[in-house]
Amino acid sequence: MKRILILLFFSFKVFALAELDFDFNYSKNKFGENRQNYSMSRTYAGSIAFYFFNLTAIEFNYSESQDKTVVNHDTSKATNLAIENETSVLKTSTYGIGIRQALAHKNSFLIPSLSLGWARQSFTDSAAATIIDKSDNSRTIYDTGESIITYDSVFASFALKFRLTKTFSIKGGVKTAFRAFEWNQAKDQVHYTAGLSWIF
Repeated sequence: MKRILILLFFSFKVFALAELDFDFNYSKNKFGENRQNYSMSRTYAGSIAFYFFNLTAIEFNYSESQDKTVVNHDTSKATNLAIENETSVLKTSTYGIGIRQALAHKNSFLIPSLSLGWARQSFTDSAAATIIDKSDNSRTIYDTGESIITYDSVFASFALKFRLTKTFSIKGGVKTAFRAFEWNQAKDQVHYTAGLSWIF
């Protein structure tokens, strides 16, 4: 992270044109016979790109996401120990550096762009379950604690910007990140986002 901040500092000194992006995604789904279960996903992301050619830039990006699933079981017919509910949480953080290639001039109304580069991913996984003893209605919570995995990855993204003013655009995009050289995993971590973009 320290190296990235140093690179950002020198990039401000060298490149005249920069682009700042913010993206967000949120979804929630309820399921089960009585809609008693749900899964929730939330992603925040930001990037800054410094153009050293008219359409080509160095991109620095960071994203943080959380996926949570809660399942509530019907224990009304249980007579002894039963699982009342289960919760699983996966937190993912990714930072990376790569090349962004715009496919249209910055003054165009529609500006598609492609990005590709190196990323560092960290996954934090945790789970918990509540066990109910129907004989006395006592409850016990079992928590697995947090398990963390970190590895080098490749990121790739496509974005489509709609320019509203000289410096401001709205955008939609799709991004994936996967373990380096494991190309068959590209479809396993796909995120669709919407956001804002500024050129300065």
